[in-house]
Amino acid sequence: MRNALRQPLTWILLMAAGLRLAGLFWGLPGSDGWDDDGFAPRNFLTALALTWKPGAFFTYPPLHAILLAAPSLPVMAWALAHASSLHPADVIATITQPKYMTYFAVVARLVSIVMSLGIIWAIGEMAKLVAGRRAGLFAAGACALGVGLTYYGQVSNLDVPSLFWAVLALWQAMRAVAQYAPRRFWWAALCTAAAIATKDQAYALFALSVPLWLGLWFAADAWPRRKAGRIIVTLLAAAAVAVFALLLVDGAITNWSGFVARLHFLTGPASHDYAEYARGPLGWWGILRDAARYFARGAGVATLALMALGLWRVGRGKYSAAAWLPLLAILSFTICFNLTALRTDDRFLLPQGVLAAFYIGIAADWLLSLGPRALAWAIRAALATIALLALHGAMGVTAAMVWDPRYEAARWLSFQARPGDGIEVYDRNWLLPHLPPSAHAWRVGLGDLKMRSPMPGITELRQPFAAIAVRRPRFVVISRVWARRWLEMPRDLPPGRIYSPLERRDFADAPSHAFFIALTDGRLGYRLVHVARPANGFWPRLHIHDSLNEAIGIYERRP
Repeated sequence: MRNALRQPLTWILLMAAGLRLAGLFWGLPGSDGWDDDGFAPRNFLTALALTWKPGAFFTYPPLHAILLAAPSLPVMAWALAHASSLHPADVIATITQPKYMTYFAVVARLVSIVMSLGIIWAIGEMAKLVAGRRAGLFAAGACALGVGLTYYGQVSNLDVPSLFWAVLALWQAMRAVAQYAPRRFWWAALCTAAAIATKDQAYALFALSVPLWLGLWFAADAWPRRKAGRIIVTLLAAAAVAVFALLLVDGAITNWSGFVARLHFLTGPASHDYAEYARGPLGWWGILRDAARYFARGAGVATLALMALGLWRVGRGKYSAAAWLPLLAILSFTICFNLTALRTDDRFLLPQGVLAAFYIGIAADWLLSLGPRALAWAIRAALATIALLALHGAMGVTAAMVWDPRYEAARWLSFQARPGDGIEVYDRNWLLPHLPPSAHAWRVGLGDLKMRSPMPGITELRQPFAAIAVRRPRFVVISRVWARRWLEMPRDLPPGRIYSPLERRDFADAPSHAFFIALTDGRLGYRLVHVARPANGFWPRLHIHDSLNEAIGIYERRP
């Protein structure tokens, strides 16, 4: 332990863990988490139930669900033992109780924290492999301070688990080349399969990068040309085993019809309905423009400059061919996913941000080797300033979770709502504050009730929004990020940007649009009595995955 505490990497990992522990109980205890599209506490159970059911499928592959099932199995068994029967409705009513859901969510978040620390460590090892120990420490530090990794490293989304396996795969492939050890391609192939079996989009990191990189290696180094037969046999054998393992875990072998249906869903509605850019060169330019703006936030301009400097150093031929793989993976993901799915959400730019830390570490290491003492101190001061600015941004994620507006909305309702008061909500589970248990709460919508994720204590109603005069709730709770689909009118977008098909569908829903405009304008007998807003002050106001710093409006029926 004493030796570990003397290592700078230990303190980098401890700092990163501290930044992530704030989110461990974010929004908990509760029957659902506040992380949009979170895999726990509910979705991993659904994935286990549907992946191998003939003809059925779940949106995501099942590998991470299997990993989460191991520590969750005793609690799942306990919940089943206390259900009134094994009928699906009784099982769902029991297992969605907050005490069970909280346990599942905390387990998933702990796993995400550990995997995010593994990503930081692996990025450091990648830089250490090609540029030395100090470059590895700088790369790990740059990775630890990334805003995107700080958020996704403490929630239950699949982006960090998938990226964890992908980064391990890239590291093992780099070791195979830098150390002339082709047997490591086996580990690289298996980790690649694990990444794709966690979230399908991981394929985009490898689709173009690995073939191009292997060709570069063969062209630049005589050793692989001499050992070509051995290397090719190893690559083909490892790829065959990895593909078989992927198909087996994904259910393609045991549930072929469900697997094919999932692929059709992923390449159809799951992709096209959310596209935010036009297809073609104008849309691609818009994606690259918005991605550059995203990475230039805060201290981002300085970090982009450091990445460019690191690429320049690699381009001068100072390092082995292994140093090109992270760049090729960045380009591969951008081309095969961002420019194909037409998305630039925070999670879809996470791989680029993480892999950029590799080149930032190389650049920082080289800068500290320059010139006289005065220049060295100036460089140290500049790097320390960049690190502090990045730390400020990462701590903004912690601040947003600690002072989440949903906490304030829940406190206000607990003081104002009387027993039996009606509270009407419309939102998804993860957008809702915790409602007073003594109140009578219901959720209204037009969709199929079977498609909703049930929440204890909330009655599900399939009714027109405009029938509020019949329901007569005392309070109406609206998440502003959810209601914008009804409150915002279409406006001119930057070149290349478009409204997604889902957004256009919402804009065309005239009755719902008219209802929410009338409700918020006070024309339906309700007035705005409280708005729970993000805290103003020292910390940056981050908006990530519609989960951070989103305001909650509370309306009360006039006497």
